Amino acid sequence: MPHFRVSYVVSAPDEAGAREIVDALCLEQTVELPLALVPPGTWINEHVVAKCESLRRRVAQPSKPAAGDVRWDAVVRYNDDTSGGELPQLLNVIFGNTSIKENVMVDDVTLSPTLLGKFLGPRFGTSGLREALGVPRGAMLMTALKPMGTSVEKLAAMAYDFAKGGIDIIKDDHGLANQRYAPYEERVRACCAAVKKANEETGRKCVYAPCLNAPAHLVLSRARFAKAAGAGAVLMIPGITGLDSARALAEDPDFALPIICHPAILGAMLGGGSEDECRGFSHKALLGVLPRLAGCDATIFPSFGGRFGFSERECLDILEGSRRRMGSMPAILPCPGGGMTMEKVKVMRDTYGEDVCFLIGGSLIGHSDDLVANAKHFMKIAGRTDLYGPLERAPGRSDHHAGRTHPAYATDASGGELDRLKKQMATMEANLSKVTEMYLASEKARAEAAKHAASHAGAHAAAHAASAPAPGSTLAPGVKAPPTPVEGNYSKVFHRPEDRPEDWTWERIPQEMYKQDGGSFKGCSRFELLGKRGESTVFHVRYFEVEPGGWTTLEHHRHEHAVVGLRGEGVIQLGPHVYPVRVGDCAYTAPGDTHQLRNESDAPFGFVCVVAADRDRPVEVDPSAFLKSAAAKHALQHGMRDALEQQAKHRAEHAKAAGAAGGGPAPGI
Repeated sequence: MPHFRVSYVVSAPDEAGAREIVDALCLEQTVELPLALVPPGTWINEHVVAKCESLRRRVAQPSKPAAGDVRWDAVVRYNDDTSGGELPQLLNVIFGNTSIKENVMVDDVTLSPTLLGKFLGPRFGTSGLREALGVPRGAMLMTALKPMGTSVEKLAAMAYDFAKGGIDIIKDDHGLANQRYAPYEERVRACCAAVKKANEETGRKCVYAPCLNAPAHLVLSRARFAKAAGAGAVLMIPGITGLDSARALAEDPDFALPIICHPAILGAMLGGGSEDECRGFSHKALLGVLPRLAGCDATIFPSFGGRFGFSERECLDILEGSRRRMGSMPAILPCPGGGMTMEKVKVMRDTYGEDVCFLIGGSLIGHSDDLVANAKHFMKIAGRTDLYGPLERAPGRSDHHAGRTHPAYATDASGGELDRLKKQMATMEANLSKVTEMYLASEKARAEAAKHAASHAGAHAAAHAASAPAPGSTLAPGVKAPPTPVEGNYSKVFHRPEDRPEDWTWERIPQEMYKQDGGSFKGCSRFELLGKRGESTVFHVRYFEVEPGGWTTLEHHRHEHAVVGLRGEGVIQLGPHVYPVRVGDCAYTAPGDTHQLRNESDAPFGFVCVVAADRDRPVEVDPSAFLKSAAAKHALQHGMRDALEQQAKHRAEHAKAAGAAGGGPAPGI
C-alpha cells in the first residue's frame, strides 16, 4: 500500500520526551483515539494509524535555546488512503489537531508517486512563465500597483508605464479587492487595456495579474472575468481563500492562466523566524512545497534584509521547495520581495541567481517621477539586457532596426498562445443507442455469469456428493477446473470464447463504452479486464478496440501507461510524432505527453493498456490547437494533418448536435 511521509521537528528535553510527542502525533493525526482502543495487530492500527519511521537529534539546534528545548527530527509515515486523495484532507492529516499543540513543526512533506498523481500541480511553472513572458534568460521582474485608495485611472496609468518600461508582471497590490475607489471589474478592464496598449507599442509580453481576494463564491467568477478581460495571470492569497481554491483554479481547463501565490496570513502558520520557534510549518513546506502542490506557478515571499525578518537560510529553503523534484510537476518561480529596495537587487542576484522573479514595489515607485525610466533602471540593475522591446527604437539605434525582433528575446509572430485544454463537450444524442446497447450487453453478461455460477454450484455439489474424486487421484482428460470468481480479491482467469477465436471478447466481462462523451473520440469500446473487481492490484489492465477510421481522445495526464498491440494495426500519436502499432508492438506514454491511438486501417485495431489504479484524470487537448502548435515547430508526418482536421470537424458537429438536443457541457472524465 503506498504511503506519504511528513518530516516533523519536535522540541523535547530528551529522546524519550520526543518519542512521546511523536507517538501521540501518530494517533492524533489519524484516529484521534488512545492506543488502547486501536492496539497493535488490529486492522485500523496496521492500515490507518501513522507510524514513526525515524527519530534522531537534529543537527541544527537553536542558537539561544530555552531550558529543555532540544530539537529532534522525526519522519512519520501515513497510508495514502488517509488523505482521501484530496488536498484539504491531506493538509488535515499532515498537521490538523497537532497544529494546535506546542513544540511541533512540519518541516517537509514527501508524497508517494500514487498520491502525487492525484494533483495536476502547476500548469506553467518557471519554464512556462519564461515562455509566456518572452524572457528566456535572466531574472524576471514584478511590481505592484499601489497604494490602496488610488483611482482606477491612476492605477491603469501606472500599469501602462510599468509595462512600457519592461516590467514582466504588473500585479495588484494584495490589498486591492473590490473597494469603491477601484472596483474590481472596472480596475481589471482598465489595467488589462493599459498593459495591452504598452505591449503593442513595445512588442513585449508583459502581463497584468489582478488580485482574487474575494468571497469564496466569487473567486471563480472573478478569475474568469480576469481572463476574459485579457489578464495574463492572477494573484491568489491561499492563506485567505484556501490552497484548494488555487488547486481548483489551476486544474480548470477553461482558465489556464498562471497563478501567483501571495503569503498574506500564511505568516501566522510559519515556524522558525528570529525566535526559531518550533511551531507551524517550515518556510520550505508552506511557501514552496504546498503552493506548488496546489498548482501555483509562482510563490512570493519576503526576502532576507527586508522588513519581515526572514533569514537567508529560510529564503533559500523556499527556493529548494520550489525547485526540487516532485514527480512530473515543474519547478515554480520564486519571487523574493517584501520591502526590498533597488539598492538590494545586487545582493538578491548574488544570492538567488537568475531563475527567480524580483518583486519591488514602493522603491520602484519612489525612485523618480518617471515610472518608465524607473522600470528600465530596475531591468538594468537586475542584469537584463533587453532594455528595449522588439518594436522600440533604442537610443543610438537607426530607424531600420525599429520593429526588428530582438534576437535574444524573439516573440512568436503569430501571437497566439496555445490553449490546449477545453471543456468536455455535451453528450451526443447519437450515442444513446450505443450506450443502451452496451448496457444491455453488460446486463446480459452479468445475468449469464450469475446463472452459470449458480448452475455450476448446484452441479458441483451434486457431483461432489455422488462421487468426490479422492485426494491425489488424477482427473480424466477434459475435466476442467471450476470457474474462478469474477468479483473479489481472488486469483482468477477470464477466457475468450473457444468457439469464436476471431471474437475479441471475454466470458463474464461486459463490453463498455469507451467514454460517455462522443465528441472527443470515435468508434471506441473497452473491456476492464483486471483491477476493478476487487483485485488488490496497483494497476488496471484494459482492452480497447478502435473501429476502422476511429480514434481515442487526444489528451495528456500526469500518470504513465503502457500499450501492447493485440489485434490489427493502428498508430499512436506521441507528442508531434506518429508511430505504427502492430500485434506485439509495445508503446509507453510518459507523464504529460499528449497522445492518441488511431485506426487508419480497414479492420478493427485492438490493444491492451496497463495503467496505475490511482491516477489523475486525463485532460483533453483541442486537435486544432495541437495541430497548429505542432505545425509551427515540426514537419508533419503523412496523414497527421488530415486526421486532426477530421477530429476537429467531428468535435464541431458533435457540439452542434448536442446544442440542438439541448445538451449542456459534459462532466470531465
